[in-house]
Amino acid sequence: MKIIEYDRNIICMLGWRMINDKPAIVFELAEQDLLQYVKMLKLRDIREVPFKTIISILWQIAKGMEFIASKDIVHRDLAARNVLLTNDFQAKISDFGLAAIPNSNMKESKLPKKLPVRWLSIEALVEKLFSEKSDVWAFGVLMYEAFSLGQDPYAGIETQKLLKFLRSGERMSRPELATNGMYEMMCRCWEENIETRPKFEVLVPKLRDVLEGESGYSKYYEELALEQEDSGPSNENNSMTLEVLDVDSL
Repeated sequence: MKIIEYDRNIICMLGWRMINDKPAIVFELAEQDLLQYVKMLKLRDIREVPFKTIISILWQIAKGMEFIASKDIVHRDLAARNVLLTNDFQAKISDFGLAAIPNSNMKESKLPKKLPVRWLSIEALVEKLFSEKSDVWAFGVLMYEAFSLGQDPYAGIETQKLLKFLRSGERMSRPELATNGMYEMMCRCWEENIETRPKFEVLVPKLRDVLEGESGYSKYYEELALEQEDSGPSNENNSMTLEVLDVDSL
């Protein structure tokens, strides 16, 4: 955390103290995480979903990740569950337990055995290769979580078959709440070729343009609400169990 320094979109360590003779780290307060928030929205009528807030959160996350990348740090566990939200919807990236400063080859030899497989890029799964671009891949999965209102990534696909699915060129389908432009951004994040996958510095202005209304997303959501005006809120149980596997088993 000291290496990262302060950024408004990264959870801030305020200090530490001893509790029952054990050191405890004190962080700034954030009321909930992004995954909890979007799952709560699933219970609302489509017309009550604050799409601009979701896009603002994604923009803030991209800005925070751009800052992290500027420090030559790879997060390696970017997911909706690890983004905290304040009561005024400031996004705070958290959980740096798997973060690393990669070497020149971007390959981590002392890789933890247990990793959240469904957020990992192809090169991370196959070569244990981590970089800003693998974090970008995870950001695309996070976008899917946000626009699907908390659905599990790759639902219905067995984890052991995930790598084959990805290497065949298959990707997750567009969530209904994502515009074509937002889905195109997700797919760019999931490019197998890391050279063609965008950096966060490219994603930030694109999300800012959407937030400022330059991409016509408001009309899309208005039409979507009209299509679903006869549908009630979903009560689907969408609990998620975080699956962590030995990456060598894939």
